[in-house]
Amino acid sequence: MNQPNPAPEQAGSPLESRYRRLLRAYPGDYQAERGDEIVGTYLDTVGPGRRWPSPHDALDLLAAGLRERLRGYGALGLAAALPLAATAALNTLVALAAFLLLRVELNDPRVTGLDPAGPFQTLGAVIWLGWLVVGLTATALPGSWARTAAIGGLLLTVALPLVAALIGQPRPPLSVLLPTIALGLATLALTSHPSWIARGLPLLAAGSGTAVSAAFSSAENGGNWFVFYSSTPELLAMAGGLLFALVLLVGLGRALRADDTGLWATLLLTTPAGLLGTDQLSQAIWGTSGGHTPAGLVVTTGSLILLAGAALLTVALTCQAARHRTVRRRVLDNACGTCGDQPGATAEG
Repeated sequence: MNQPNPAPEQAGSPLESRYRRLLRAYPGDYQAERGDEIVGTYLDTVGPGRRWPSPHDALDLLAAGLRERLRGYGALGLAAALPLAATAALNTLVALAAFLLLRVELNDPRVTGLDPAGPFQTLGAVIWLGWLVVGLTATALPGSWARTAAIGGLLLTVALPLVAALIGQPRPPLSVLLPTIALGLATLALTSHPSWIARGLPLLAAGSGTAVSAAFSSAENGGNWFVFYSSTPELLAMAGGLLFALVLLVGLGRALRADDTGLWATLLLTTPAGLLGTDQLSQAIWGTSGGHTPAGLVVTTGSLILLAGAALLTVALTCQAARHRTVRRRVLDNACGTCGDQPGATAEG
């Protein structure tokens, strides 16, 4: 079959070379077989004078290349798990945002003994308000609007430490910011067509965070529980454990129906869930006292968690790829050399 070549006016142009660089996301044999066709299709759709692929085209190519690589590993379930992991990450962030905003940021400065940042304890209030807006957007305007809001929430979280340093205002510790960034990255895979249940979950998560905050406020002698970021490591670790346990439970339930999506989602969320326990793990590894873990040790511990999470995912992909190759080899070995039919196959399929 003849494959379309890049548009003549774009052949050899910087735009074509940039599209071809994006093609590296695909497996090598796929690039060789269909690269010209893919590039030609994209070049036919662009207007004259364009020198760079649009962000939509770039993301489309990268996502398609990732899916093709996962197909080669027999791990398409990992791609299908991204929206599930994104939903779990977003609702965890919304619940934590509601709790930390009400319980920590809006606490009476006379109780905390800190110089407030305006009406809040730190600039972290901006982050939590931002993620609550993301949750509301995911409920009311799912799809591209929700993903755009998630990008804004993530950029806000990443930028806040620099802004706080520049204007000399307090901010949440790294042991809080690192898992927020990791969970925020996961939310970028929010699905375009969530179910009504998924759309309602952010409201439920915000209500849960609010209810827990109110419970601590009304508890007997509980007025000073979790009113500082330095007193929240245990609560964050529990949130991470709950996130992991709930997603694992969903994964095991799906696995009973021969659906490995939930188990892949559990692997994807292992790192964010682990980062929620960074401070606690730092204390266990380095012997630091609670609430006073140096930033350097937090970064070191967070790096170890990231490496462990990446290693787990790599091992899982390697094992799945080996299993996939074994199954394919067995199928090919059992195929009829003349017609390609499988032994025992019936006409019912």
